Amino acid sequence: MNMNIITTREIRKDTKAFFELAEKERVSIKRGKKYINLLVSDNPAKKYVDEDWIKEFMAIPAQYRVNPFDLSPSGDLFFADKRNIDHINNAIDQAKKGQVKKLSKEDQGKFFSL
Repeated sequence: MNMNIITTREIRKDTKAFFELAEKERVSIKRGKKYINLLVSDNPAKKYVDEDWIKEFMAIPAQYRVNPFDLSPSGDLFFADKRNIDHINNAIDQAKKGQVKKLSKEDQGKFFSL
């Protein structure tokens, strides 16, 4: 698949042409040091992931892998690991049972190196 990289100036001049091009080819708009990819979809709620995301997801052992989009609209990979979810749920349960310690201002300063 071809990829076209255009500038913000170019897209301002001929937006319609680049939108039409995005239906046939990959179009990225260079904005400073970042790129904005134009994706064509008939469903605005559809989620997209890249190869790096897939590699990181697959690096999680299969028995701990869960769909992160069930908990995080962004698909943050922290939520793709069941161990992380279990840790959060355990911490919530401990807090509800009063099994947590509130740090004093002095302890907060020491703990967070403030």
